[in-house]
Amino acid sequence: MSSIIRGDGFTASERKLGQLADKTFLRLWSYPNTFNDRTKNASGGGQEFTDLLVVFDKHVLLFSDKEIEWQTRSPLPLAWSRWYRKAIKESIGQLEGAERWLKQHPDRIYTDKACTQPLPIDLPPIEDRVVHLIAVASGANAACRRFFDHARGTFMLEPGVKGDRHVDQNRTGYNPFVVGDANPDGSFVHIFDPIGLEFVLNELDTAADLTAYLVARTNLFRSGKLGVATGEEDLLASYLMNGFIDGSPGFVPKKLRTKARRAVLWIPEGEYETYVSSAVYEAFSKRKRASLYWDQMIEIISEDVLGGTSIAILGYQPTASLSERALRVMAAENRFNRIQLAEALKGAIEQAVADDMARFVRRLLIARKPPQRRTAYLFLVAPYHKGDGSYDDYREYRAAMLETYCIAFADEQRKLQTIVGLALDIYSEDGIIKTRSEDLVAMDAPDWTPALKSELATARVRFGLKDPREFKVHGSRMKVKNPFRLKKRSGN
Repeated sequence: MSSIIRGDGFTASERKLGQLADKTFLRLWSYPNTFNDRTKNASGGGQEFTDLLVVFDKHVLLFSDKEIEWQTRSPLPLAWSRWYRKAIKESIGQLEGAERWLKQHPDRIYTDKACTQPLPIDLPPIEDRVVHLIAVASGANAACRRFFDHARGTFMLEPGVKGDRHVDQNRTGYNPFVVGDANPDGSFVHIFDPIGLEFVLNELDTAADLTAYLVARTNLFRSGKLGVATGEEDLLASYLMNGFIDGSPGFVPKKLRTKARRAVLWIPEGEYETYVSSAVYEAFSKRKRASLYWDQMIEIISEDVLGGTSIAILGYQPTASLSERALRVMAAENRFNRIQLAEALKGAIEQAVADDMARFVRRLLIARKPPQRRTAYLFLVAPYHKGDGSYDDYREYRAAMLETYCIAFADEQRKLQTIVGLALDIYSEDGIIKTRSEDLVAMDAPDWTPALKSELATARVRFGLKDPREFKVHGSRMKVKNPFRLKKRSGN
């Protein structure tokens, strides 16, 4: 298995965008500066495909990042018109071209300019694929702050402004720095200034949370039901606060959605301050920081995939595609679920340490709503000891033990569809617990043939598994008391 080439951005703004995307999507699914081979020849390289490409599950995100200098000496309407055409309109053209190429030539996308390394992870089937076009437009923030006399200076959002009407000084209500539906006759394009995008990626820092927001944002902009939002941060806050009310992504509470269909939503300035000043935000932020342990574990395992240092497990030779499947299940969890998973994993490690580095297993079920797959996790903490033979023998034994635990879990919980098993060798260094090696498997529920049942019974004895009646399965459902008044969030 060879290492994976990844770009890191040609400009400062592209590098920052890549860093933010790596934090949200993690590096295995995020690729700055990708290329196609349309112009490749013997002496030159390929043509840039996107400034950033993200592929995760059924979602594909295509980013165009343009930093265009603001013409401070030009009259404001002229400066806005020129900047808009270069920073936004040209980005839309680039994104539409990338979307066409993705549809027509999905096997001709590369992570290097020489077009030697194809995209290392599989694209979702076209019938399931959800493509998000995102333009990041930089260079106007200082002028926007001055115009609106606002500390952050994010764009005002008004979906009723469409296409070239953004720069039409004769339209009613014309203002610069107002962004709506810039590509009304084609695929929806999300337009973010860099500050607004940073708010979004910092608050929605998992693939599941961000893609849910993008879907909801697209639907809202094209529904005709959003009048004005004073900035991306206020739109985001409205979404997050309503998520606390009923857990469903959306900009109005579920109880008011029928009524909201007949009303226009107006999101005033100050929504973000209301959100971040709440007690629940403070409490959630603390648990969110602790949950980053789950992200770190995904990155530790991904490092072997990206570096080409993964080893064979259970007879399977490592490939990026095979490793990505199990890691994708872990990375598909939203932030609420990661809080529970990180706490369970850390608790299993701490228990193994408390038991003098003895083997410890924890199994976790997270409540999910259909049609989500019934997925469970099993953590096997099995520290290596000198009497365990060679380390290669230990790894082989541990992998077989992990497989047995997962199959036994599936046997006891027949409604499960997928089980993710994670095995760790831990050790202490300067009072800090670290991992020496990790094994990760994602297993679908097996066909319960007589042969498999017999093999499981034998493996139970070999590895000393507990009787199922002695094994506790931990269920998890995180609840957060809503601090926001329902009527206040109605927007009517």
